[in-house]
Amino acid sequence: MKMICINCPRGCEMDVECEGGNITVSGNACARGEAYAKSEVVNPTRMVTGLVRIAGMRKPLPVKTRTAIPKAKIDAVLFAMHQATVQLPVKIGDVIIPDAAGTGVDVVATANM
Repeated sequence: MKMICINCPRGCEMDVECEGGNITVSGNACARGEAYAKSEVVNPTRMVTGLVRIAGMRKPLPVKTRTAIPKAKIDAVLFAMHQATVQLPVKIGDVIIPDAAGTGVDVVATANM
């Protein structure tokens, strides 16, 4: 399969082949590209951003996952964000949803309010 690396601005176009348990990567300019391709094949992950309600306000609080989560858990994390309501004051980095959807990753605030 063809894949474009997103680890740096170079954007290497890589060829990834999976045979048995072996993953072969070619076309990458650095080791980070190979690691990205292997990770993407075995366990693709993504950062998730969203908004959470603030009690008594119309303006929502912007949030994100602290680290990337498995792609299969994105919908569950977004649902948890949708269900959450936060009380002010909030600072950047405050944990809004601990262990979001059982991922082991916290959802944190990305703005001071």
